[in-house]
Amino acid sequence: MVFLIFNRVKKNNTYRFLTALALTFVLASVYAQQVSPVDFMRLNPYQMDANPATDLPYQSVMSLVIGNNSLDVQNTTFRYDNLFDFDAQGRPATINLKQLSNSLRMNNYLGLNAKLDLFTMYKRFAKSMWSFNWGVKVQGDAKYSDGLFKLIGYGNSAFVGEDNPVKVNLDLNMMAYQEWAIGCQMNVTEQLSVGGRAKLLFGVMDVKTDVFNAELYTDPDTYALRLKEHAFVKVAMPNAVYVDETGKLMGNGPFSLGELFRNPGFGIDLAAEYRFDEEFSAVVAIHDLGFIHWGKNNITMTSQLNDVGQFYDNGSFIFSGLDWEQIQQISSDESYREQFLDTLRQYFLLEFSPLQRYNTALNTNLLLRGNYDLDDQNRFSAQVQGCFLGSGFRPALTLAYCGSFYDNLNVCATYTMMPHSYDNIGFGISAMIEACNIYLTTNNLIGLFKPLNASTFNASVGVVFNLFQPGRRYVDESGIPKYLE
Repeated sequence: MVFLIFNRVKKNNTYRFLTALALTFVLASVYAQQVSPVDFMRLNPYQMDANPATDLPYQSVMSLVIGNNSLDVQNTTFRYDNLFDFDAQGRPATINLKQLSNSLRMNNYLGLNAKLDLFTMYKRFAKSMWSFNWGVKVQGDAKYSDGLFKLIGYGNSAFVGEDNPVKVNLDLNMMAYQEWAIGCQMNVTEQLSVGGRAKLLFGVMDVKTDVFNAELYTDPDTYALRLKEHAFVKVAMPNAVYVDETGKLMGNGPFSLGELFRNPGFGIDLAAEYRFDEEFSAVVAIHDLGFIHWGKNNITMTSQLNDVGQFYDNGSFIFSGLDWEQIQQISSDESYREQFLDTLRQYFLLEFSPLQRYNTALNTNLLLRGNYDLDDQNRFSAQVQGCFLGSGFRPALTLAYCGSFYDNLNVCATYTMMPHSYDNIGFGISAMIEACNIYLTTNNLIGLFKPLNASTFNASVGVVFNLFQPGRRYVDESGIPKYLE
């Protein structure tokens, strides 16, 4: 992450290290939620995204367009190295679908989270810090089975009998929306601080699969194929895409800026931080508890086998092979071939129709964090975080260190453990030059060298300005909050 923060920093030359911090964590599911080192950087105002109750060490900051732009990608099992066989020079030589299918699990996961921060303002008033934010977010996740890859790699002869079908399943959820948020952080007592954000949302696009599955059976005696499939997908799009009177999906419809404000929603973030003493503190937070109401121009896409001829039997597509005459006609007679293919298409027609309004929930995230402050410059943290996606809960455990050195250098190191992903080592560094603070972070150093084989990756960029004096907030020896002039 890159930030430019105009501020003044309190000087302190005391630096010590804590070397032991351990937790036992029981993983409750098969997937994980993304974690960024920015969440732990004490001089970064965007740490409030993870912990709205944190007491920022600033009087006020502002960002415009390039405040906190990030991209998070998650991939539990699909690996570049498993897709190819390589030659002696390490170059891809052949595609190895058997190797790829063997590397996949019964259920696999892809995730995408992107954020474009358009405007952010933080301003302190007495004991409270108020914030306003406007940005665009994209959230997407896909859970898919290994059946399609196994079918391509091994063929249907590996799946013979009613009790051994090929199963292809896809659970896809993706949405893009605007977020307008107003928040407040308050120090209730010397030990307790609370914070929250109320968020007005406007949905731009949504794709959600209610059903998307197929099963292919192979008869053990005749090797005839029996296919069952069904799909029901909800899609909300701007008016540029619509369904006409005949049920056809059309493009190039009218579009206006009003399209960006027609699917309203609401969300909240809540957090509390309690300081037990000068060293220990704890944070509990919940993010993105809310929904979006998709009210107009919604579309359903359905696919279900149609009874249009000899290949249909009780909801299934039956294929017993072709005789020699049919094979000859398909290979030599273009007119017959086109007619045969058109007939097959009639069995698998996609149908589009308008859809009435519906709601989708945000990807709610829970966070529990413990902090140990060795001194004013060195903090160690342990965090359990998890996200609700559909019917699953996807957890992660993160250990973090954040420190400052030589009055102008800050570092943050993280280690995140997820199910089936244990090599997520993150690192962040910031250098202060006069009134400018430049941050660089990543959540997966190893993934930088082999990004196509990384299970997680995070990258962000942003610029923040400290608008008003006085500058950075601090607490003197008497416990009274003050600001550096």
